[in-house]
Amino acid sequence: MVTALSRGLELLSSFRAERPLLSNAELSKASGVPRSTVSRLTHTLVKLGYLEYDTQHSAYRLGAKVLSLSYALSGGMVLRNMLAPYLHMLAEESRSQAAVAACEEYSMLILDVVGHSETLSQPMLIGSHMTLDTTAMGRAYLAACSVGERRRIIDHLVKHRNRSSTELEEIVRQAQAEYGARGYCTSVNAWREGVNGVAVPLFLRNFGRRILLTCGGSAAQMPESAIHDRIGPLLVKVAGDLERQSTSLTRI
Repeated sequence: MVTALSRGLELLSSFRAERPLLSNAELSKASGVPRSTVSRLTHTLVKLGYLEYDTQHSAYRLGAKVLSLSYALSGGMVLRNMLAPYLHMLAEESRSQAAVAACEEYSMLILDVVGHSETLSQPMLIGSHMTLDTTAMGRAYLAACSVGERRRIIDHLVKHRNRSSTELEEIVRQAQAEYGARGYCTSVNAWREGVNGVAVPLFLRNFGRRILLTCGGSAAQMPESAIHDRIGPLLVKVAGDLERQSTSLTRI
């Protein structure tokens, strides 16, 4: 491990769509890196173009060079091209949003999303982070990940997010039971009132991490009955199709 590199990446990972500007003190708090070290790292990251300094607010925002990495990532993912038609189909069938997510920094990171033109819910955004315990995608991940990883996630949420270990253990138990019985996990009015979701884990060969396929939207457009009658079973079928297709890809 190169500590300086690790800490620099921790700083870049501290930015969120809802907090695009961060001071040195805020970066230190968010990353756990000492403030004296943060000052040296932000200076270097500004010089390299990964951060920009906002003089009006005395804070930093991500620089354009980070965006170039994003384009390089999406351009190199054959997987994204394979997923695209399925995401569009799922968005049409659910009249909501269909997305692909991965677990990152104890939350779910949206990698790609397609929305229906008539969706009534607040849109998910590529690059946004969503909770692990209240979303369908997070619950599906908790149901499918290893025992050790699940334990680390629960311990982190209890220690750093003030969650109840008893409540989290019950959420995991219910998620595992639902996943075992139906092949998918749901979230009904749990992430936000009036918003429902359903998700399945994808087990893809040659891909470095487990990703989740999910549909989420307004409870009016995605009632619980529709999730169990149509959308959930469709997600399970799509996941199976994608897993079979991924075996023939040499680079995803």
